[in-house]
Amino acid sequence: MAEQPPQQSAERMKAPFPTPPPFYQHFTKDNLRSLRRLRKEAGVPTNPSHTDNIISHPDLDLLALPPELRYLIPPPPPTDPTIHTFGFARSLAAPPPTLTDLPDITRLYPSHPSVLLNPQAHLISLARTQLTSFLTLIGNLSQNPAEGWEEETKEIEEVTLNMLDLVNRYRPHQARETLILAMEERVRRMRAETEDIGRLKGRVRKVMAGLQEEGAKRSGRVEGLGVKMQGKGGEEAGGEVGRRKARQRAAWAALDEVGMGEGR
Repeated sequence: MAEQPPQQSAERMKAPFPTPPPFYQHFTKDNLRSLRRLRKEAGVPTNPSHTDNIISHPDLDLLALPPELRYLIPPPPPTDPTIHTFGFARSLAAPPPTLTDLPDITRLYPSHPSVLLNPQAHLISLARTQLTSFLTLIGNLSQNPAEGWEEETKEIEEVTLNMLDLVNRYRPHQARETLILAMEERVRRMRAETEDIGRLKGRVRKVMAGLQEEGAKRSGRVEGLGVKMQGKGGEEAGGEVGRRKARQRAAWAALDEVGMGEGR
């Protein structure tokens, strides 16, 4: 094997993770705008959902697109529900196996429905049994490595499968409880927002009432001032200026009130 240059080896030691694939550089704003334009010209939705993309994907010829735009169109999801892991074929549509599908495995926890609603105690008991079996296996291997492993390994496998089965049976109840907690939190947040809106509404009403009262008082004073100015020769111009100034003062006073209310 050829030795790597010292500089390249040093860079690899500094990087904790491998560099991302190079096509991430194509996800730019300019490329996204170009893709939206091409989709619009081809009659494809500019922001397709997951289902729409499956339908509209054939409308855009990937080979006719520039190379920097081909990576922006995700491939359709696989239609075959079977995947291969470690050389074994697994179906994504198949339900998870249970202990009834494994005739050689004994159920180690009660089958009462209450156990499925509160499996913590039984899971802890099975975990302790698993740890004890593992310690026994280590001791047997230290004394007789050739023959001291089969029985304890079988017991560890049986305990592990029981724990997996119990956890899988608990998942639907756990999902319901998680959804209930999420909905309760949403209701609590909405009630808090409603209460805040109600308090703000009350403050606004007080400000509006004060504004109307202050405006009425200022209007009365301005009218009296206008009458005096008319008597002194100011006529109607002085009254109009006074009323305009009074409205402006009332508006500024209302803004100050609202600001003080929000600060509280």
